Amino acid sequence: MIHFEREVTEIELICAMLDEMQIVNIAINDEDGIPYVLPLSFSYEVKDNQLLVYTHFMKHGKKIDLLKKDPRVGLSFSLFNDFPDRKYKGHYHDYRSVMAKGTMEIVDYKDNPEVWERGYNLLYTCNHREIKPLSERTTIPVMYIGVITCDLKNVTAKSEFPLRTVEDVPFINVYEKEIDEVPFDISDIIAKRKAGQ
Repeated sequence: MIHFEREVTEIELICAMLDEMQIVNIAINDEDGIPYVLPLSFSYEVKDNQLLVYTHFMKHGKKIDLLKKDPRVGLSFSLFNDFPDRKYKGHYHDYRSVMAKGTMEIVDYKDNPEVWERGYNLLYTCNHREIKPLSERTTIPVMYIGVITCDLKNVTAKSEFPLRTVEDVPFINVYEKEIDEVPFDISDIIAKRKAGQ
């Protein structure tokens, strides 16, 4: 990573970044060697030193065919905040990004109802909706839940503006700030990264 000082390694900060995001772009290995990329809504949880990403899709289509042949996937989550007419702290924009790689398991309710329902419920909460329990439905939705398992060592994240606490993660409105051309003091972050913390 060229700008190592922009790297975000703390899992609580990465989770706070994911909480701000609504779409994951998933790259699946296509037969022609060119990745097949699709944007999907998602939910997630961190458990046993792994990032588990949940998504959902219909029970047929190209992605299903490809995933059955090769479950390895790449994930890209991002947000971008542009303010080209109001430079702040030496910047004209800010961003958050999380990258990961893992494997996707395709879960059918009839085969694994517990995992399917866990993903189903998390998709509601991560999309800021109230969970509609399956017991209140007359039928089970005809869809798969995709469960992507990523070892935390395969998860990387970056931020243009320095992040020290969860409160730093949401974008600031630079138009509500005083004009400030003094660069961020990131000496503590640089020292921490150099020390390998």
